[in-house]
Amino acid sequence: MKMVLTGLKCLEIRESDHVGRPPAGYVRVRVLCCAICRTDAKMWSEGHRDLVLPRVPGHEMVVVGEQQGRYVVWPGDCCGSCRYCRAGRENLCEAMQIAGFHRDGGFADRVIVPQSSLIPIPKTLQTVIACLAEPLGCVLHALEIGGIGVNDRVLIYGGGTLGLLTALAAKTVGARPVVIEKNPDKIRLAAGFLDKTKIVCLANTDENAFDLAINACPDETAFKQGLTRLDKGGRFLFFSGLTKNRMLATGLLDRVHYREIILSGSYGLTRENMRRAVYLLEKHQGALKHLIEAVVPPEKAPELMPRVLAGDGFKYVLDFKGSFVNTE
Repeated sequence: MKMVLTGLKCLEIRESDHVGRPPAGYVRVRVLCCAICRTDAKMWSEGHRDLVLPRVPGHEMVVVGEQQGRYVVWPGDCCGSCRYCRAGRENLCEAMQIAGFHRDGGFADRVIVPQSSLIPIPKTLQTVIACLAEPLGCVLHALEIGGIGVNDRVLIYGGGTLGLLTALAAKTVGARPVVIEKNPDKIRLAAGFLDKTKIVCLANTDENAFDLAINACPDETAFKQGLTRLDKGGRFLFFSGLTKNRMLATGLLDRVHYREIILSGSYGLTRENMRRAVYLLEKHQGALKHLIEAVVPPEKAPELMPRVLAGDGFKYVLDFKGSFVNTE
């Protein structure tokens, strides 16, 4: 079985094709589960600059290799020779090919991936929790760029899966994160995670002088407020792309100038980020299980796309194994 995006808002259920011998450097693996990313839902709704249809989406997958070991899959396929790859910044590879965008991804029971993209996971890490390795790896990459440190006051806009993962990662290095989430229902739904991690999540704050601000949502208001609540010399990490065709006041850039704010972008993740993510996932499984909204059959994917796009709930996981529920 595979889920094929054939057009805008058209995700079809099809039988898997016969997959021949993979080319050199690639392997055929069996998909255990694949989470739905908001980017998958955006592709379903409005397309993507790198998307050529038809395409099997999905890049947050857990697979079984030929030796029966479980792996998460770094979604990139880089050239290894451009200046970015040579500098260890393979996420910026000039010839990058990404699973679910440029080539078929994990919304299928079988997929071909680069051998070098397979990252083993320990036996003690629950399969469904391992689906969070890719988004958590993106978070770790972002915090690395942001230069997060012990005791940094960190302001995170967005209390969805990505924002809460950001807060958890920040806390593990000794920072003091505060999450801003304007939807009270989402704060209520996050109660189990927040209680387990002791992370603060508020509808708003009047506090200022934060060391680091991060937008983990596409709302331009988060971008504006994050910049204005930073201390002099603070850092703003532009993590989530903003909703298209919105206006930003040029006075915000004056603030960057006069207060010497460092504005940095973050895109994707490296293999090393994903390896580190696996370690953190194993360590914090008790809290992270609260970020799994539901584990569902693949056939449910089309009806879930609008909910994922709207930010309704946390992480939905497609189960291609057909025998586990929520945590295994």
